[in-house]
Amino acid sequence: MKRYKLILGYSIFIIIMLSVIVGPFIYNVNPNTVNMIKIENAPDREALLGTDSMGRDVLARLMEGGKISLTVGILATAAKLAVALILGFISAFFERADSVIMRICDVFMCFPFYVLAISMAAFIGPSVVNLIIIIVFFTFSMPTRLIRTEIRTIKDKEYIQILKLNNEKTLRILVNHIIPNLKNTILVIFTTSVAQAILMESSLSFLGMGVQEPQASWGGMLSVTLNILNIQNRWWLWLPAGMMILGLVFSINLIGEELKDVRSK
Repeated sequence: MKRYKLILGYSIFIIIMLSVIVGPFIYNVNPNTVNMIKIENAPDREALLGTDSMGRDVLARLMEGGKISLTVGILATAAKLAVALILGFISAFFERADSVIMRICDVFMCFPFYVLAISMAAFIGPSVVNLIIIIVFFTFSMPTRLIRTEIRTIKDKEYIQILKLNNEKTLRILVNHIIPNLKNTILVIFTTSVAQAILMESSLSFLGMGVQEPQASWGGMLSVTLNILNIQNRWWLWLPAGMMILGLVFSINLIGEELKDVRSK
């Protein structure tokens, strides 16, 4: 069953990646072209998923929005992992810094993400770069604690103690012996964090605090659901974006679950 979950996860992920990366070369339509004659047209031969409230092609914007969501998800996760590795290492090896870093993590974990994120987005302004900064700033605490715990467990092993007795430099111990042993933990954190970051980007863009018009984003496309008439009568404006978010997050979570099972063995 686990093998089927992994195959299903990779299959959905690859299909979505191909549609986002290769799709624009096949379906060569500018996602930002406005056509006021064709406002909110239903799907037809000219626009396979219809047009939005400004006459823009929904399918073209769906593929463009996927690039934004994946970019934010991957970059925010990579930056968060870098911060977590640095802080986790400092916390594990230096007792004085440990209590300070852990208390900071505790503070960030006490508050709901969206309350802090919306407040900060309102203060620094909504944009893709600011969105990545917000996600990293308010979500680094959990992976930092996990990595710190893993490093502490590894550094207490005999071969690490022998290296210390032989005056091996701490940085070399980290790079050559500790980080390689963290690869499974890092992979699990990466997969779950990418899915989390994509959901956060979509949610903040939906609320108008993330990616801004005319840039396409899945969350921005879902904002049309604030109008009940769109939900009832214009499914093509919001359903494709919702299905893409659901499919991408679902596939990444399936892959992450399999990696967790491998790590626990």
